[in-house]
Amino acid sequence: MEQFEFHLATSHPSRKWVQIEPKIHEMTLNCDRSSGRRTLLQKHEPGLLNAKESLHDYVEEIYIVEGDLIDVPKAETYLKGHYAYRNPGMRHGPFASENGCLMFITCSPAEGGK
Repeated sequence: MEQFEFHLATSHPSRKWVQIEPKIHEMTLNCDRSSGRRTLLQKHEPGLLNAKESLHDYVEEIYIVEGDLIDVPKAETYLKGHYAYRNPGMRHGPFASENGCLMFITCSPAEGGK
């Protein structure tokens, strides 16, 4: 991971919002290609309905910075300040968002792997 002092996240030339799915964009803030660790922002547009379940082989931590995120199967709404920690293999989603959502996310390799 690169070391950075405080600066505007969008001021780094390699940081751009990239669409990863319809109505979902990500900006990688930092990553270590050798370990697989990364830190990113993820933005869900208002009216999002992500119709698929997700499953990762890494540890994922998520903090909702603003907006709403709806866990469709659980019929639960999470707002600014909600936090999740997911071990590898934890199924989650699909998700929706009525008003849009901005999340700060870290992804770390599982112990013993990348």
